[in-house]
Amino acid sequence: MSVDLSNLIQLNKSHVKPAAEVLVRAFHDYALALYFIPDTAKRDGISPDFFRVAIGYCLKYGEVYATSENLEGIAIWLHSDYFPMTFWRLIRSVPLSVMLRFSTRGGARMRHLGEFIYETHMRLAPFEHWFLETIGVAPEFQGEGYASKLMRPMLARIDKEGLPCYLDTNDERRVSLYQHFGFKVLEKSTIPGTGLNIWAMLREAHST
Repeated sequence: MSVDLSNLIQLNKSHVKPAAEVLVRAFHDYALALYFIPDTAKRDGISPDFFRVAIGYCLKYGEVYATSENLEGIAIWLHSDYFPMTFWRLIRSVPLSVMLRFSTRGGARMRHLGEFIYETHMRLAPFEHWFLETIGVAPEFQGEGYASKLMRPMLARIDKEGLPCYLDTNDERRVSLYQHFGFKVLEKSTIPGTGLNIWAMLREAHST
């Protein structure tokens, strides 16, 4: 697997809003979002800020790539040195207006969920690694190889660094996709009080 990120676009602050909109559409029917915010209008109101927080944080402390300037797909990567997201890093990387909107529109409801996911991550991956925080492809481009285009070059670089890569997903349909790229399930658990499952997955470094 060759290390060539030149075919991807590394995003900057000007991309935050349109990239968030792509991820909103990519995760529109994600089980976790449907559970916490079943009302479509309310979900559409809070989801853009949820992704703006993740993108803004990782623009400063990680790396965010798109398949092209058309933003067919977005991948957000974070080194373990900057995980979990801390309050002080958030206020240095995300506009206060975005954080306030996210909190007042219902983001606080998801805090306990985030704590469970963070604790699971830190328990299962207490070593140096990369974290595939989010990957999403716009619905009209799904099934056309954009996820592969986003993942393969970065995974090759991570292999070159000799590091594993961690991710988690609430969508069982994505488990086999990630297994195709060499990830293995570390643990399947149920998020307390929700009945929703989460799959924690790890990809060991491949020799190059």
